[in-house]
Amino acid sequence: GGLRLGVVGGWAVALEGDHEECKFKIEIKESPPPYRIGFKGLLNDGFESVEWFGRGPHESYMDRHASARVGRFQGSILDQTFKYVRPQENGNKFETRWMALLRSTDGTGAEGCAGLALAAHTPSVSLDMQCHRYLLEDFDGGANKAKQVPRHAGELVERAETAFCIDVVHMGVGGIDSWGRKPLPQHMINPSQDHNWAFQLRPLRVGEV
Repeated sequence: GGLRLGVVGGWAVALEGDHEECKFKIEIKESPPPYRIGFKGLLNDGFESVEWFGRGPHESYMDRHASARVGRFQGSILDQTFKYVRPQENGNKFETRWMALLRSTDGTGAEGCAGLALAAHTPSVSLDMQCHRYLLEDFDGGANKAKQVPRHAGELVERAETAFCIDVVHMGVGGIDSWGRKPLPQHMINPSQDHNWAFQLRPLRVGEV
């Protein structure tokens, strides 16, 4: 029971109960396994701060989280992006129970929406989450890093929109002996593994935050 995310006619919709449209199948053929399996979204302008219950206060990943304690943290969305010299994957929050993306005081919507809550839902105890004032594509250098645009973090241009990710699994970042080293096998995504997961998206009204 309950509302579930589904795809009907190319549109993402909320459906009541269990439907085939709510089941997704990932086929991995000759390509390598994906580095993440999850959901990403883009919010209109006006979101400025974030609060979450999970690991923090700095970024954390499957293979890099020993120093990130479990707790309740908050900060600006802009500060959740770690600007490595070359823009790349960053800012993940491993084992997150919930995250609240909050609008600025003067940016509350006409309907009284003060923010958006993202929360792991049964059977998921926690999920990987992250938020940025940049698009994920701004961090992706592609196959040829020498042709990446932008090539340096100082060239990143802040966007008005907020991008967010909710992942059931995110591969490790590797770099055990150098930044070019791939993650260990146990920190890669197993293409034969099934993932049964769920999350909720809920608007927050003024007074709830």
